[in-house]
Amino acid sequence: MTERSDMDADGGREAAAREKIVALCRDIGASGCPRCGSGRVYRLGSGRLRCGGCGYTFHELTGRFMGLSHLSPAKWLELIDQFAVEATVKDAARRLGMAYNTVYKSMDALRRAILHQATDARQIREALRGGNTASRPPVFGVMVQGGWVFVDLVPDVDVSDLAIFELHFRLKTSRAGAVVYTGPLRDYVGLVCRQGGERPPARRAAGAAGAVLGEAEGFWTYLKDRLGRRQGVSAGKFPLYLKELEFRWNHRDHSPGKLADRLARLGLAFVPADDEPGRV
Repeated sequence: MTERSDMDADGGREAAAREKIVALCRDIGASGCPRCGSGRVYRLGSGRLRCGGCGYTFHELTGRFMGLSHLSPAKWLELIDQFAVEATVKDAARRLGMAYNTVYKSMDALRRAILHQATDARQIREALRGGNTASRPPVFGVMVQGGWVFVDLVPDVDVSDLAIFELHFRLKTSRAGAVVYTGPLRDYVGLVCRQGGERPPARRAAGAAGAVLGEAEGFWTYLKDRLGRRQGVSAGKFPLYLKELEFRWNHRDHSPGKLADRLARLGLAFVPADDEPGRV
C-alpha cells in the first residue's frame, strides 16, 4: 500500500509540474510545436504531445536547453528551487537524490539561460567559443545605473592591458585568488576578470588598493564574497558566474519562490543553437 501511495504521489507531482511548465510556456509564447510552430497540439495517452500540423511527437521540454539533461518536469522545478537559494551542487544533489554530475550540468544550463537574456550574450558566447579563455581571459566592466548593476564584456580591453593601465595610468588593481579587480575606468566603477595563463601584476593584496569597486552600492562586497566561494571556477565558466551574480543582484528583492519562477521562464525560453559552447 505504501509503495502504491508513493507512486501515486510521484505521479501527482509530475502532473502538477507538467501543467506548471505548460502554463509558463503559454505565458512566454512558447507553447506550440518545436518543429513547425503550430499551436494545434494535443496530448497522447502516454503523456507526450503531438502536433496536429506536422505530426511531430514531443514533450514540454523538447528542443529547449532544459530538456538536454533529460530531467522530468518535477525534477527540473525542484532543481530550480535549489538553484534559487544558492544551494551548492553537492547539497542539491543530496537533497534531490540526484547524481552530482547531473546537477552540475543542469545548473550550468540555468547559467547559460541567464546569459542568453543578457544584452552582451552574443559577444560573450563568441569569446567562449574561441576556446582561448585560459590564455586570454575576457575582461568585464561593472557599471551602476539607478540601483541596477551591469557586468558587461569590455571587448577592447585585454587582460595584458591591465598591467599597462596600472603602470601608466595609476589604475588601482587588486587580486582575490585568481580573480583580478580594478578601480574606476571610463564609465565603469571597476573591471574584473579571472586570471588565465598570463598574470597581470595585481601586486596589492585584495582590499589594499582602497575603494576598488567600492562605489558599486554594495555589489563589490556581494561579488567578492560569492566569487570567493568559487575559486575552482575555470576561466571558461567564469563569465557564466558573473552574469548569474549580476542577475541575482538585480533581483535581490525577489523571494526564493519568485526568483525560481523567473528562472524557470528563462530556462524554458532558452532554445540553444547547434554550436552553443558547452552544451550539456
